[in-house]
Amino acid sequence: MKAINSFKALVFVLALTAAPTLVEAQTSSEGKDYQEVSYDDLLTELSSKKAAFKKQTPSPLDTVKIHAGLGYVNSFSNFRVNNENMSRYQNGMQLSLGIDLFSPDWFSEGVFRNYGVTTDGSEDISLKEFDLRLGFKNPIRSIWSYSLATGLANRFLKITDSSRGISTDDTTPSMMMSGGFYANPTKNISFGIELNARTPFVSSTADKNSYDFALRITTSL
Repeated sequence: MKAINSFKALVFVLALTAAPTLVEAQTSSEGKDYQEVSYDDLLTELSSKKAAFKKQTPSPLDTVKIHAGLGYVNSFSNFRVNNENMSRYQNGMQLSLGIDLFSPDWFSEGVFRNYGVTTDGSEDISLKEFDLRLGFKNPIRSIWSYSLATGLANRFLKITDSSRGISTDDTTPSMMMSGGFYANPTKNISFGIELNARTPFVSSTADKNSYDFALRITTSL
């Protein structure tokens, strides 16, 4: 009995002696897996993860393109001045600037045309025009595509003829429609032809229906 009690006492003493060693070993083992991280290191890691997340989820704006164009226009216009109908041909230049509407198929575009001054004898005709249009474009096959558009136009017309006593200066809001056929040799360049028609919203103006044919080249950014 004394031997058993002595053995228990020995085991108890050994346990007390080994406990600090086990705790120290465990603490040492856990210390190997622990790494102190500073506040700056934590911010850097969060920033890198945020940047990686942005790359995986691109914004719709990344695919939006801006379009700029230049063109040559031949216009046929009908005028009515002093109760007399007139038809005139004019040539001019056009500048255009547009943007995709969150899709490569839909676009919005502003077009400015300047026909300068056309002189015939004592008659001078000055015409400028601004269009704001909403359009749809679609590929046909290979490099070819077409577009359809509609919108508003504002035309600034001046006609003077001293021999006939004509002097008019009109600003005419109109509805416009457009159709085009284009070649796209690269994804950023297109060139083609465009047909446009306009009819005025008001009747109290010398500027009546007009039509034009344009050759244009457009680049996308």
